[in-house]
Amino acid sequence: MALKDFSITFQKIKTSTDKKDVSIVTGFNAIAQYIEHICKTQKGELPDNMNLGSDYFNYIFDGHADLGIMEIKLAADILAMIPGLNDVKVNVITFTDNILVFEVYYSFNDGINKQQKSSCFIEVEL
Repeated sequence: MALKDFSITFQKIKTSTDKKDVSIVTGFNAIAQYIEHICKTQKGELPDNMNLGSDYFNYIFDGHADLGIMEIKLAADILAMIPGLNDVKVNVITFTDNILVFEVYYSFNDGINKQQKSSCFIEVEL
């Protein structure tokens, strides 16, 4: 993955450190980042794409949090937003008053590249 540093005006700058403030994410790393973006966005929150996001906040704050339904709904939201994604499964790892951690399992096929049995961890502060 190629990393580049940019100034606040997006001009490329040279740096001697290994830590990058801004980087371009490509390939399969972009899939995990897009999954995280969907999971951390409440559906209807973005005016330019009202379908982007998930509804798990509704399940958490309605007082009747059913983790099984939340996992199925979140998997469906992710599957609907990313073309080429298959076999999406969500497992809640930790659910407390302050944090929600879940693991998303998926496969990806865009017709040229194929990635199977992948997963990523998503952590959301409540």
